[in-house]
Amino acid sequence: MLPLRPTRYPVHSLPATLIDGLRAALFRHPRTMSMTTGADVFVGVMVVYLMLSLGTGMVDTPPPWLFAAAGVPTVLCDSMLTLVAAWMLAVLAGRRDAVWGIAGVLLAATVATALVIHWPISHAVSALAADGHIMPAMLLELVSRGWWFLVLLAFAHWLAPRGMLHAVGCALLAYAVSAAVWWWLPQSPLLLTAPTLIETDPGTTDADEVADANPSPPAHADDDAKADFDAEQAMYAQPALLDAALAKLAPQTPGKPDLYVVAFAGDAQEDVFRNEAEYAEELFSKRFGANGHVVVLENNVQTVTTRPLANWTNLHRTLEAVAAKMDPAEDILLLYVSTHGSEDHQLLVDLDPLPLNQIGPDDIADALKTTPAMRWKVIVVNACYSGGFVDALRDDSTMVMTSARADRTSFGCGADSDITYFGKAFLAEALNKTTSLREAFDLARTTIDGWETKDQKHAAGEAEPLLHSEPQIATSASIEARLATWQRSLPDAPPVPFRPASPRAEPASADHQAR
Repeated sequence: MLPLRPTRYPVHSLPATLIDGLRAALFRHPRTMSMTTGADVFVGVMVVYLMLSLGTGMVDTPPPWLFAAAGVPTVLCDSMLTLVAAWMLAVLAGRRDAVWGIAGVLLAATVATALVIHWPISHAVSALAADGHIMPAMLLELVSRGWWFLVLLAFAHWLAPRGMLHAVGCALLAYAVSAAVWWWLPQSPLLLTAPTLIETDPGTTDADEVADANPSPPAHADDDAKADFDAEQAMYAQPALLDAALAKLAPQTPGKPDLYVVAFAGDAQEDVFRNEAEYAEELFSKRFGANGHVVVLENNVQTVTTRPLANWTNLHRTLEAVAAKMDPAEDILLLYVSTHGSEDHQLLVDLDPLPLNQIGPDDIADALKTTPAMRWKVIVVNACYSGGFVDALRDDSTMVMTSARADRTSFGCGADSDITYFGKAFLAEALNKTTSLREAFDLARTTIDGWETKDQKHAAGEAEPLLHSEPQIATSASIEARLATWQRSLPDAPPVPFRPASPRAEPASADHQAR
């Protein structure tokens, strides 16, 4: 049990510990006085950690800010891992009486390293990766991650100068606890951008009410949606249909990063979602080397007997099957979801009269928890208010793209459309110009902004102004480096023209249909 010792220097011990933490972050030995502090100084450093995290969050996050209580456990967890690492170093150095002092200095060094080293380097890495300089970004990322090991090495050698081999062993153990474990834990920011409220009816999780939050399609679309099929037979056929689709998955290519694609079309009332899912299958199979690695889940009366349904159960089973086929260390999952979305961030999953559950951010996160775990992921959510899915799905090895901000609609669906604005800009246009998913997103965002600006002019004078959807992306140097490696392995392939599986008229303008 850790000894709870009172602080011997109550007035100046916290500032002294913070200064010694900065010294340790720069590979300089802390002063012996800091080793005599108690648990209260450690708690004080935790408070400083929280305050600095808020400060950096204010710099990194566009206002207006919204405090996210879920980010507090992130800081507390890092502090507790540092405490465990400090206890290990104290035991190995024979300094059990100084555990709290060691922990205080080590946590102060964590704060200093995060502020002085990791924070500026992360900005540099993001800028380099965005400009396509992947190798320098990877090297900087390695420097950032290796810096903390060098801090621990210098600290362990000062704490117990018994030779470099002993110091390296102590540093490796402390690094495994305080850093390696940390990378795999879920992390949340302390600040988010507060949504701009729009005066609309509140969203719901019930399928009918979620659909009511969006404009109703014309009567002929309802007639199509009510085509005859046996609901009971459709449900009983699901295991066999899904098994047949999963049996077609090709094995992973040894020594080469493969892309596995799961396309999910949630709403049966409009064919745009089916069109996008089936086009994604064709596009990634022919142009991105994913032939035999694509599964389509869709709700549509025309395919109810030939395709597995888009629901959570089928999604989770599919992801489990993909995880079993792929090499989790090198292969990449791309999950493309297209449907309606509500203001409370629920995706519409609907095939009347089947009783299908709606899907929220945590539901997708749960579906992605496979055995074995899939490390590299690209998740695209094309729906109104889809920006609300970013925080639940993002991590260091995942790229998340959404067609709209958390408080904005996206456009281009409806019975008179063949494809949504985002689907057309991202899939049909941008990915036929480039094989870079990040570059394609940037191109699509610019294209959509132009379309919506044009629609704004057409909608001028209406009671409710047309707001831009503002597609969102969350990425990291790690996933972009993995994608760059995969991209280099792609053969040259011609563009794949978009042909709707169920054609309608030209896409509706944004002032006609929002999702």
